[in-house]
Amino acid sequence: MKPYIHQEELSDQALDILRENMIVYLAMEERTGKTLTAILVAEKSAAKKVLVITKKKALDGWKETLAAFSYTKDYTVTNYHQAHKVTGAFDLVLLDESHNYVSAFPKPGNMWKQLKVLLAKKPIVYISATPFAQGPQMLFHQFALSSWSPWLKHKNFYQWFRLYGKPYELEIAGMRIRQYDKCHQDMILGVCEHMFITKTRSELGFAHEPEDIKHYVELSKETKKLYNDLVTDELAPIGDRMLVCDTKSKLRVSLHMLEGGAAKIDEEYLVLDNQEKIDYVLREFGDNSSTVIMYNFKAERTKLERYFKKSVLLQATSYAEGVDLSGFDSLIIYSQDYSTARHTQRRARQCNMKRADPILVHYLLVKNAISDQVYKTVNVNKRNYVDSVYYKETI
Repeated sequence: MKPYIHQEELSDQALDILRENMIVYLAMEERTGKTLTAILVAEKSAAKKVLVITKKKALDGWKETLAAFSYTKDYTVTNYHQAHKVTGAFDLVLLDESHNYVSAFPKPGNMWKQLKVLLAKKPIVYISATPFAQGPQMLFHQFALSSWSPWLKHKNFYQWFRLYGKPYELEIAGMRIRQYDKCHQDMILGVCEHMFITKTRSELGFAHEPEDIKHYVELSKETKKLYNDLVTDELAPIGDRMLVCDTKSKLRVSLHMLEGGAAKIDEEYLVLDNQEKIDYVLREFGDNSSTVIMYNFKAERTKLERYFKKSVLLQATSYAEGVDLSGFDSLIIYSQDYSTARHTQRRARQCNMKRADPILVHYLLVKNAISDQVYKTVNVNKRNYVDSVYYKETI
């Protein structure tokens, strides 16, 4: 594998930043070759033993890239859930998709606490195309893993937020709950942006950018009635059982599943009779090996497998990052999760410098229904689709 010129150049820049700060953040856009760029940083550094921590689905991709590149250093590649089991001394850490696993706020999770011990006093290369999609407050705990964090003087997120945050409260279930999702972005980036390398695909010479194509699917009269009964009464009969949506979260997820012909009652996933989205895909795209269909819910896969024998079926969350789909003609988003970061990552899976064909990402939506609201939230408003964003009166 021969690196592109831009990968060589960016790795040189990254190494200079790493030597100066013990931290560098590769934040180039999706599909710009961050994996090989990070490996080049390691290869050009003085490190002898390198630890790579990535998501489980990306393990094979990292190993394949390393093998194709004919590396010279000693690499250990593991995933976030197994990293705490790693033993031995390392000179450098490559932290892939760090936004996804160690950016929680206001409190870090157990995984972060385990990594904090493992990564102490080690230089870190952070890697993510969406380092702070929910806001720059996501950077605090990412950098707090480093012994050279730019915010070392702040003992915890709450102390840091008093300086950089914009405090406000929301009333949830009758209680006033403090929120931590608004910050002074310019102040935050002013402290740390010198450690970032950001490049767009356009700047690097990609011929095509993803273009979203929205397909509005018409629900049947029966499905609309079931859908509207759920919205109005927060319960509806499914066969001889009753789907009860006693929380806002359960309601919005159930409505979303219903569009795709699925439901979940208690712990059981159900495949329903309605197949408006299935029929639409078969009519407009057919079933062929050049098509990828991404689904969100487990029962949707069961349903899709009945009708699609050639198309590739991938879970929309698990395969939103770290997978190369540039060899496929069509990417259809049957349904998606509620993360704006994964939305941004997912729609770029077909990008490749060598791709000659336009990149069209097809979204199956229902006008004025939950899928339409999700798409507008994560794509237009750039917010995660959480309970507080759900507007019952608009669907």
